[in-house]
Amino acid sequence: MTLREMLPILLPILLVQLTLIIFALRDLLKPERHVRGGNKWVWGLVIVFANMLGPILYFLLGREEA
Repeated sequence: MTLREMLPILLPILLVQLTLIIFALRDLLKPERHVRGGNKWVWGLVIVFANMLGPILYFLLGREEA
């Protein structure tokens, strides 16, 4: 399978991943946002480096509601 054949499959996945990362980082950087463990830097690394799973973990486990 060539890259040209795989592109229609990969492009939507990459767009979803990028959108999740952007929304998670945007939420994380809000001054009023509190996170579990109190360390926003660690959650930022999880969001960026854990691919699609990182932002999902942040939204499910990392955020603390005020």
